[in-house]
Amino acid sequence: MTRGITEPSFGSSLWVPYSTVDWLQHPQVTIKQGTVADIQPTLVQLTNGEQLQFDYLVVALGISRFAPIGIRSSTKLEFVAELAESYAQLGSAKSVVVVGGGAVGIELAADIKCDFPHKSVTLVHSRALPLPGPFKDELRHNVVDILQNSIGVELVLGQRVIAQEPASADMADTLTDMPEHVLSTATDATLTLSGGQTLHGDWVVRCLGTRDKKSIINLPSSTQEPIFGANGIRVKDTMQIDDVAYPHIYACGDICSRDTVKLAGVAMYGAYIAAINIARTISSVSNDSPTLEESPLYPSKILLLMSKDHFIMQLGDEIWEKEKTRQYVSEDMGLQLSIDGLSLNKVPAAYSPFDLAPAF
Repeated sequence: MTRGITEPSFGSSLWVPYSTVDWLQHPQVTIKQGTVADIQPTLVQLTNGEQLQFDYLVVALGISRFAPIGIRSSTKLEFVAELAESYAQLGSAKSVVVVGGGAVGIELAADIKCDFPHKSVTLVHSRALPLPGPFKDELRHNVVDILQNSIGVELVLGQRVIAQEPASADMADTLTDMPEHVLSTATDATLTLSGGQTLHGDWVVRCLGTRDKKSIINLPSSTQEPIFGANGIRVKDTMQIDDVAYPHIYACGDICSRDTVKLAGVAMYGAYIAAINIARTISSVSNDSPTLEESPLYPSKILLLMSKDHFIMQLGDEIWEKEKTRQYVSEDMGLQLSIDGLSLNKVPAAYSPFDLAPAF
């Protein structure tokens, strides 16, 4: 999504309408566009009051980010218009400040500086090194070197933003809307840092983590363990919710607790496991417990794409050499691979999406 802001033509290709996917037009497939208000043990309630009863459910709601990284739109037309709005604000700015040195902030700052080399781009992060998570400091130092010396991003590390004027909408004391509907940008803003320094940005964008969907998951736990853990909905290796009360409910992707580092490929594979297991359960003879597939645990991994020319990866405890990493870097940031894996341009085949690509 970061490159979609700096290159709207690329961004527009990220939205694939259901109506353009041929196999989704099958009469046995029903698509309902709406917002989930509540998930209960046997029904899903939408904000328009409609209730959807189910025998089996896959919860794949992801996690929330504030706009423009989070998607406000409900149609592609709105999406393209919102990309154009962000691009116009970015294009007219001489100075840009990105707040938050996680993966999103790093990639956004790098894309802005590389696509607009004449702009002043500053990345502010509260810790001494960027990129929180289970990664080596060696990787973090390499990221700092690439951003500063190869790309030209100015780094302000070890300082928090304690005030911003004007504030962006996401800084409000009380938020009633979903984060995706709340902008985290401001124009012509002055930031005060914890060290006393002030920064000015013609365009400021805050990339400060994610929000969970716990408030709409109304599934009482049958044990002392809550359904929603620190890293998401607790699931078994079969992708079923880890509670004997809900063998018919599966969770996969960013909303589940499966992985500390949330990865698109692992999310796709989790959905594949859930689909296989639901099909086996439905097809099983009465009173016959089917053998369910289990998803393997993958090592933590991150592939940072800092513009089209700079990238770095850590898999498990190993930081990969640039040439070894290059085989997994594509001009479109893996978009076509995702389209193929999701069968958006063809009828799905009965194989794992990871038959097409390595399982990271």
